[in-house]
Parts: sequence; C-alpha cells; structure tokens
Amino acid sequence: MWYVDDEEFEEAVESINKHGYSYCQRQEHIHDDKQSSLQVKRTPVAFKIKSADKSNGLSLFGTVPPPKKLSIDQVTQIASCVAESIRVCQPDGVVVYDIQDEPSRNGTERPFPFFHTHEPRMYSQLIERMAPEAETIIFRALTPNQSKEEFSDWISETINSYGGKNMVLVGGCRTCDEDSLLTVQEASKIIMDKHNELFLGGITIAERHRDKLNEHTRVYDKVDQGIGFFTSQVVYNADLAIWMLRDYDRLCKDQKREPVRIVFTFAPFGSEATVAFLRWLGVEIPDGTVKRALTRPTLKERVEESTQICWENWKRILDASKRLKIDVPLGFSVESVTKSKLEQEAAVDLFSSLKEEMQAYYDSRNKSVTP
Repeated sequence: MWYVDDEEFEEAVESINKHGYSYCQRQEHIHDDKQSSLQVKRTPVAFKIKSADKSNGLSLFGTVPPPKKLSIDQVTQIASCVAESIRVCQPDGVVVYDIQDEPSRNGTERPFPFFHTHEPRMYSQLIERMAPEAETIIFRALTPNQSKEEFSDWISETINSYGGKNMVLVGGCRTCDEDSLLTVQEASKIIMDKHNELFLGGITIAERHRDKLNEHTRVYDKVDQGIGFFTSQVVYNADLAIWMLRDYDRLCKDQKREPVRIVFTFAPFGSEATVAFLRWLGVEIPDGTVKRALTRPTLKERVEESTQICWENWKRILDASKRLKIDVPLGFSVESVTKSKLEQEAAVDLFSSLKEEMQAYYDSRNKSVTP
C-alpha cells in the first residue's frame, strides 16, 4: 500500500483493533477448510533458492511500512495481521517498499501527499519474526548525498542488525542532482565486493524497452554486476512485457547463458485517482483499459474489472512464453497502491488467481520436459 490518507488510516487502525485486518478476513473467505487442513508446517526455503528453482514460478506480495506517526504497538498490530495473510496466501516472498518523496515526476505534481513511514528494515524484520514462512525483500531507493562508505555501512547494518537477506536496488529520483547519487551499478559493486551474502535484485521497465530498445541488454548487463533477479514496474501493457521478455530470452540463448528470473508486478484500480497515481509512478495504462474498467457502474465492479484485466495480462504473458518457447523463469508480484479497502481485497483475490495460473503454466512445462 503506497498511500493512505491520514484520517482514513486512523479509521483503518480502529477497524483493525475491532475486526482484524481486511486481508486476513478476505483470505479466510477464499480458502476453505479442506485447503486450510492441508497447510502444515514446513522448514522455510530461502528466497534465493526459490528464485533459482526454474522448475517453479515465484509469487510475491508487496506492502509498505505504516506511517511514522503511528506507535510501535499499532505497527505491531498491523504487522501481525500481514503475517496472518502470509500464512494463508503462502507467497514465496514479501516485498517491503521504501518510498521516497518525489515532489514532481515527469513534470507532473504528485497526486497524493507524501507521508514518512517507519523504517522499512525494521518493518521487514518484524514481519519475518511473525511469519518466517516467507522471507522479505527490502526495496532500497538510492538517495542523494550518500557516500559509498555510508552506503556500505548502511548495508552492513541491514545485514547484521536487521537480518536482511534480500534487497532490490532502485535508482534515485529523477529530479535529484545526478552527481549526488550513487548509481545502481556503483551500489551493486559495493554489495558484491563487501556484502555478497545479500541476494540482490533489480528493476526492469518494459515501457523503457519500447522507447530505447535496450531493456533486455540492461537486464543482461546488470546480471554481470551481481543482480540475481528482477521485478518489473506495474504491468498494464502485456505486449511490451512480452516484447522485452522475448528479446532477453533470445539474447541469453545467443550468448549461451542462463537467464535470471523476472517477476512481473500487478495492481488493481477502481478509481480515476488510482489511475492518476499509477500513471504518475510511470505505469503505462492504455486509455481503452481505463475506460473498460471505469465505465462499470459501481466501484466494486470497476475494481473487479481491473482485476480481470490484470489476470488477462498475466495469462497473455504466460501463453506467449509457452508459444514462443521463452525459457526465462517467471514470477509475479501483487500490491495495492492506495487506501481503498476494495482495491486491497482485490489484490488478495488477484494473488490467488495469478498463482493458480502460474502453477498450471509450470505444471505444463515440467510435464513436457519429463522423459
């Protein structure tokens, strides 16, 4: 959840105290007793090992630390309910976002006000303690005016004090002075040279491939810099995702190298405000997609329609991968980007349906290669 209005967040906290987290309640509805009875305790498998297992897909769920103004007790309450959702959904990992204040982006004003959150590393550690079934993946946005030595110390603290094991590096804000920023390449070199026990991920943007025709080579080159997997920007244009994926697969085959995993991110929407925020974040949402969802008569139906579109886009990516014989290991991540309860609940429903499709895709692939 990327943004929550102050007043509505206080209402949400009060609701949690009375009724529990909406994710938890929704999942109890989705999973029947038979499914629940099959859930047994297993020794957790490291996220790095899961990501390297090319015979299976990878599923992630995204969350953002609560606003900094909330007490530790309130944060703990929320984290405990997120942990319950993890136990029910059983994702392979939980993304904990590090959001930064970017007053303007692409020349447009931020649609929602920025709020400071609790330390992502602290929140990540709290979630892992409550739900060790899934490791967290901390997003680290590179910030201005941080020296290489300071960044190295921050990484050491992340590993030694917070138990961090996985991280995704995100380039600095576009409005910052580039000379004051560490690049992703510089940051990843520091990690590989001094902290290579950290499993490192990167970002891939399919829209950039259309504009510059080199996203596949950027991914390929970053693997040499220590990046072991990639997560995408939110996908609402499946054609661009397939294009980039196909070119990366061809490059790896030409160079006789194994591709790393690419995780595609999905997020439902139900209002013009959410669409505006997604577009401000850089997500390309075709006008036809927006009209298809937002012309539905009720908010609930709009959210359901966008969830259907996300499922269709994921299905198209999987079908194209099968048809084009793409060997890149795949995964998905689901998140909710706003305060909307309906959008949050839709994200949980979406997670379940995407995971089902991914399982069918890998079952079919594994069956076809079995002697």
